[in-house]
Amino acid sequence: MKKFLTVLLVMVLAGSLFAQGASETSKTYTLRASTNLAATSTVGKGLTKFVELVNEKSNGRIQATCNHGAELGNQAEQVSMAMLGDLELVLAAPGTGPGAYQGCEPLLLFEFPFLFKDNDQYRRVMKAVEPEVNEMVNSLGLTAMCGQSQGSRDILTNVPVTKLADMKNLIMRGPNAVYISMFESLGAAGITMDWNEIYTAMQQKVCNGCEGSPSSLNASSFQDNGKYLAITNHIIACVYYFFNTEWLNSLPADLRDIVVECAREATAYQEQIDDADQTAALEHMKSQGVTVTVIEDIADWKAACSGMTQQYLSKGQNWVDFYNVLTSID
Repeated sequence: MKKFLTVLLVMVLAGSLFAQGASETSKTYTLRASTNLAATSTVGKGLTKFVELVNEKSNGRIQATCNHGAELGNQAEQVSMAMLGDLELVLAAPGTGPGAYQGCEPLLLFEFPFLFKDNDQYRRVMKAVEPEVNEMVNSLGLTAMCGQSQGSRDILTNVPVTKLADMKNLIMRGPNAVYISMFESLGAAGITMDWNEIYTAMQQKVCNGCEGSPSSLNASSFQDNGKYLAITNHIIACVYYFFNTEWLNSLPADLRDIVVECAREATAYQEQIDDADQTAALEHMKSQGVTVTVIEDIADWKAACSGMTQQYLSKGQNWVDFYNVLTSID
C-alpha cells in the first residue's frame, strides 16, 4: 500500500510539473518596442530586424511589434513608458533618456565632445561598460544591453560654417545639457528639443541648425532646410536597448535567452549597415545641394571645449568614476 501511495504521489507531482511546463510553453508574451528615431535610420532598421527575429525564433510565443519616430511620443516619454511597463523595450540615448533621472546623470558622458578617437573605440567602450550602465539604470526598473553607435556627428546649418568663428551667435539644437554646453563653448547658443521637432524648427528658422551623423541627418531629411554640413566629428552618440526589467525577468529562461540573442544579432546588423550608410548618406546629401566642408581649425574647436571636462567632473565622484571607466578603454 505504501509503495502504491509513493508511486501515486510521484505521478501526481510529475503531472503537475508537466502541466506547469506545458502552460509556460503555451503562454504568449507581448513585446512592444519603440525608438524616437526614424524607421529609415540604421537604428530604426535594426529595431525592425530585432522584432522580426524575436517573432521568428520564439515561434510566436513572443508577439513583438515596434514603433518609430514620434508615434508614441518623444524620447523622454518613451523612456518613461518603458520604466512604467507601458513599453517592454525602448531604444534611447543613455544620456538624454535615463540620464535625465537622478543617479543616472553621468550617462551624459557618452556624448561628451572630442572624448573618443573613432567609432571602433566607441563600440568597444559601449560593450565594456554595459555592467556600469546597468548598475545605474537598474534603479529605474530598466535593464540595458546592446549599445549601438550612431556614427560620428557633424554640424548641419542654414548658413556656411567653415571655421570656429562662424559658430558665433548661431542658434543650434542639442538634445541635452552636454550639447548646450558644447555650443556655448563654441560661441553659439543652444536650444533643446526632441529629434522629431528639428525638421520644423529648421524650416521655421527657430534655430540655425543641428548636428548628427550623416546617416541620421539624411534619414530625417534635415538637409531640406540646411544646406551646409561642417565635418567636425565632435561627438559620437549611441543608443542602448533598455528593457523593462520586470518584463524581462518574467520570461521563461529559454525565451529570455532568445530575446538577448536577437538583440545581439540585431545590433551586429545595425553596426554593419551603419558604416555603409554613413558614406551613402553623405553622398546623397551632396546630390541634394548640401555643401560639405571639412573643418581645418578643428584644434581650436577642441581647445574651446576643453574646459567642459572639469566643469562636469566637478558635479560629483560618480561623474569622475564613470569618466575614468570610459577613458580607460582603448
